[in-house]
Amino acid sequence: MHTIAAISPSDFLSRTFHTAVFAGGGNRCWWQAGAVERLRDQANWQVRRLIGVSAGAGVATAFATGRLQEALQSAVERFNTTPKNIVWADLLKGKRPFVLPRIYPDWIESFLQAADLQRLQQGSLKVDVAITRPIPYLPVTLSTALALALYSTEKFWLKTFHGRVPHWVGLRSEYHDVTGCAHLEDARSLLMASAAAVPITPTHKVNGRAALDGGFYDNVPLSRDRVDDAGTLVLLTRHRTDLPLAFDMGGRTYLQPSRPVAATNMDCTSGSNVQSTYAQGLEDIGAWLHKVN
Repeated sequence: MHTIAAISPSDFLSRTFHTAVFAGGGNRCWWQAGAVERLRDQANWQVRRLIGVSAGAGVATAFATGRLQEALQSAVERFNTTPKNIVWADLLKGKRPFVLPRIYPDWIESFLQAADLQRLQQGSLKVDVAITRPIPYLPVTLSTALALALYSTEKFWLKTFHGRVPHWVGLRSEYHDVTGCAHLEDARSLLMASAAAVPITPTHKVNGRAALDGGFYDNVPLSRDRVDDAGTLVLLTRHRTDLPLAFDMGGRTYLQPSRPVAATNMDCTSGSNVQSTYAQGLEDIGAWLHKVN
């Protein structure tokens, strides 16, 4: 277990970041959006690689395309016109009752069009999206159930940041570069697959094989090459009362919300909570950096 040490604003500004990691967390990831809007203006933000999982991958991609504001507006407007998260009557029609899978593709389209993908491919930012491959020789449904159980155990009981147990049982993580996608639909499908939180959302395929939510393997993704830990900034989404806003663990720098955010993971009915969570990201980082002497 790595030692965790608080980081002061001045210490933070003395570090140079080349990689930014966007943890998963559904609507809590809007805190990350506000945070990076503040961080991008700092001299130590030299990021050329973004790594994201689940909704964090969507926020990372929206940031890379320069269309975070369009993505925010799209989510707020859609949520403000969505009265409920589950439409039970749809079960009688043989459809999934959850509203989220109907909204998520439209949200991705708000920041990822053909021109956006082309700009990404021509730019200097690399955007890696994490997915989870199911356990070999097991039905996908059984792999999913096991992955959910392990995720809950590690996050809420063991309180770890990075998944370990999923690897032991055969789940595997893969990282795919959005800028390497030949077609727009491939890029969009990759983002959908990374956020495939079965059973709420359907399973998607990447390169012809089933892919589960990237957070099932590790909700705070770190690729195995670990490129440059000292230059890695990890943006969390869940507030932990036992930790400061900024801390060092394993040579990496972590930032977390100063308090629990207003938005909840998969709620699609409150645009105001999304807006408040984004605003908290702006405020948390702005106020904290303002403390530099």
